[in-house]
Amino acid sequence: MIQRIQTLYLAAAAALAVFLIRGPIIKLIDKAGQVYELNPEGIFFLKGDITAGVVEKSLPLTIIIYAVPVLFILAIFLFKRRKLQIRVTVFATLLSIGSFLLMLYYIFYTGKKLEADMVFNIKLVFPVVSAILGYLAFRNILKDELLIKSYDRIR
Repeated sequence: MIQRIQTLYLAAAAALAVFLIRGPIIKLIDKAGQVYELNPEGIFFLKGDITAGVVEKSLPLTIIIYAVPVLFILAIFLFKRRKLQIRVTVFATLLSIGSFLLMLYYIFYTGKKLEADMVFNIKLVFPVVSAILGYLAFRNILKDELLIKSYDRIR
């Protein structure tokens, strides 16, 4: 069952979640020209291109961002146990949505505290796209499960 369409959805969602781990998610620039960036580990201020110090740590965001790709990859290999695969996929999808909401919280909370303007990065939409792909995978896994159950009724 690894060649099914839901595997492609899960692999794409995992790839997007992995891309989110490295590099800045968003940059904040205050009125004095100081640059801050939101990484999975927290919000840091920069001197040039080098991280100079911590403004705010974000342990919940770090845990969620590292857990989402692991769960999506785990869901790929649970193809023989579709009910468990559905649960893991739904959980990873909800965590992906949660990571997006948590990122927005940190961005707006710190942006207001620092009075900084936001410079958006494409990485900000990765959790949303990952959640959409997780939902599509869930739909196809559920469709397979219902198809198998219908075959059992016919026999």
